[in-house]
Amino acid sequence: MTDRGTAGLDTAGGPVADVRGRSARPQLFCLPHAGGSAAGFGPWKRRAAGHVRVHPVELPGRGARWGEPPPARLAALVADLAARVRAEADGPYLLYGHSFGALLAYELAHALRPALGEPAALLVSGRNGPGVPHPALPLHALPRDRLIERLLALDGVPLALVGKPDLIDPFLPVLRADARLAELYRRGRHPVLGCPVRVFAGDHDPLVDPAGLRRWAEETTAGCEVETAPAGHMLTDRPEFLAWLDRTLSGLTAGAADRG
Repeated sequence: MTDRGTAGLDTAGGPVADVRGRSARPQLFCLPHAGGSAAGFGPWKRRAAGHVRVHPVELPGRGARWGEPPPARLAALVADLAARVRAEADGPYLLYGHSFGALLAYELAHALRPALGEPAALLVSGRNGPGVPHPALPLHALPRDRLIERLLALDGVPLALVGKPDLIDPFLPVLRADARLAELYRRGRHPVLGCPVRVFAGDHDPLVDPAGLRRWAEETTAGCEVETAPAGHMLTDRPEFLAWLDRTLSGLTAGAADRG
């Protein structure tokens, strides 16, 4: 994609220019998990249409950006994504990310402050607070078979694809690159945010724990709410998560409308 208004974002719901400046609904920019793509957020556009305009953010190395190498440094990736979000933003916005995407959403909340101000809210799932080191055995350097085994344990790859290396193997370099950034991540010297933070996680997700989830409260002066449900790590298609997303967006956007 080369048009400035759509570069790097999945816009299957229609050109952003069609709604730019005409809608009171805030934008929700969505960041995928390690190895994930913007396509996973496609169904959200209709589901959340009453509350927000959903803008899935595509990362290098997948989807419309398949030919681009994933950056080796988190700062470079965040700068790339921030430029793309700035090109799309037209008013109040929210950020959402799952797992690795939660870290990206958090970093973007800080990177976008100078140009856009803070997001109206930061929504995250499947990740302890950014001040908590990654809790599990690193995936990014594992041999292929061991990597697949660990992904299966996290529900990160469909069982039906395990015996089909021609379908799985092309995605492994991107997944390794994302996992490396997530697993080596350390929180920088960011100031505390002034926007609400909303957190969701599965209660048997091996990558989070109650104390780590509560650490998100350290990142805001505007209140942090944590909710869990019976689920593992990959939960964004679970009814409990979708119900949380609906409630959270409804509450946040209704509050913004009342303040306006």
